[in-house]
Amino acid sequence: MQQISKEKENQIQQAMDLEKDVLSTLAKVRQYEGSINSLKRNIQKCNITLKELGSIDQQKTYNPVGRCFILKPKGDIVNEVNENIKSHEKDIAEYEKVRQHLVTKGKEKEIQLQEAMKSLKI
Repeated sequence: MQQISKEKENQIQQAMDLEKDVLSTLAKVRQYEGSINSLKRNIQKCNITLKELGSIDQQKTYNPVGRCFILKPKGDIVNEVNENIKSHEKDIAEYEKVRQHLVTKGKEKEIQLQEAMKSLKI
C-alpha cells in the first residue's frame, strides 16, 4: 500500500470541501428557482382573480381570511391583489439576482474543483 503524503492528503481534503460547496450551491440555486416559480404561479392566480373581479359589477365581494370570508368593497380587494402582484414581482427580481449570483459562484467553484482534481492525478 502506498503512503499518502501530507500535502496530497491536504489536496484531497480541499477537493472534497470544494465538492461539498458546489453541491450546496446547486441546492440553493434549485431552492431559489422553486421560490421564483411559486411566486410566478401566485401572480398568475392574482391575474385570474383580477380578471374575474372585472367581470362583476355591483355584486357583494368577500375576502377570504383563514376559514371565513369578510365582506369587502370590490375596490379594496382589487387594490390588495394589485399590491400582492407588485410585491411578488419585486421578490422575483431579488430572488433572480441572488440566483444569478449563486450560479456564477457555483461555476467558479466547479472550475476550482476541476483544477483540484487535475492536480491530484499523477
